[in-house]
Amino acid sequence: MKAQPFIEAVNQLSDDDFQLILEGSAIIIEHDVALTTGRADSAYVIYELGEDPFTSSDEIKAFLIQNAEALLKEYYQFNPVSRQYFDRSLNKLFEEYGPDAFSATPDGEPERVLFVEDGELISEDASSPRFKYGMFMTIEDHIKPLARANKVKNWVQSGTAYGDYISVNVCRFSAME
Repeated sequence: MKAQPFIEAVNQLSDDDFQLILEGSAIIIEHDVALTTGRADSAYVIYELGEDPFTSSDEIKAFLIQNAEALLKEYYQFNPVSRQYFDRSLNKLFEEYGPDAFSATPDGEPERVLFVEDGELISEDASSPRFKYGMFMTIEDHIKPLARANKVKNWVQSGTAYGDYISVNVCRFSAME
C-alpha cells in the first residue's frame, strides 16, 4: 500500500471505527488494499493508540494522514505484503514482461528479478546493481517457452513464489526494535 491509497482508506474509516481506536482497538492493513479495525494484538497492525495523547477521532485521523509515509515505511519494515497482494502484483508484472522473464535455467540468468520495496512488488533487469540479489524461479531443464511460462505461473498459484519471498525476508520480518 502506498501513501495515497492509505490516506484514502483512512478517510473511509467511520466515526465508529475511530471511536473503537480510542477505546483500544487498532488499525489493521487488510490484504494491502484496505484498512479495518481489530484487536491490537492481531497481525498486520499499522496503528494503535498506545501512549499517544489523542482524545478525538479528528486528532487520530489528522495524525494518520500527516504521517502516512512514515507509518507505512515502518510497517513494511517488519511486515510482509499479503499473499493476495503479492500474487496480484506479480501477475501484473507477468502481463507486462511475460512470466518466463522471471525464470532461468541453472546455466542462465532471468531477464528480470523481483524485489519488494516499501510494500510494493517491483522488478529490475540486469542493468540494476542489485540484480543478482533479486528473486526469480529456477527451472531445472531446458523446456519449451509455453511449458516454461506454465511452470512460472504454477510457481505463483501454488504459493511457492510467496513462500520464497517470505523465506528470503524471514530475518527482517522477525526483527525486533
